[in-house]
Amino acid sequence: MKTLSAAIVLSALVSFASFADESTLPPATANDIAQLTEVCQQMAFEDQIENAELKQYVLDCVNDQLTEMGYQTVEKLD
Repeated sequence: MKTLSAAIVLSALVSFASFADESTLPPATANDIAQLTEVCQQMAFEDQIENAELKQYVLDCVNDQLTEMGYQTVEKLD
């Protein structure tokens, strides 16, 4: 059930992305990145991701969502 609720929240944040060069895409707001990070961390917990893999899992998850939303990806999360 928690996975379903996380998926619903994630879906609410996702919009159709235009297929543009990464350099022409706008950056996401800090608030968007924070929300995506929180959702991705919850997904990692539910998927029982090991601590050693957690940072990369969350970064990949956030970047996947940013790409789908039409934003630039990030190199690291604070």
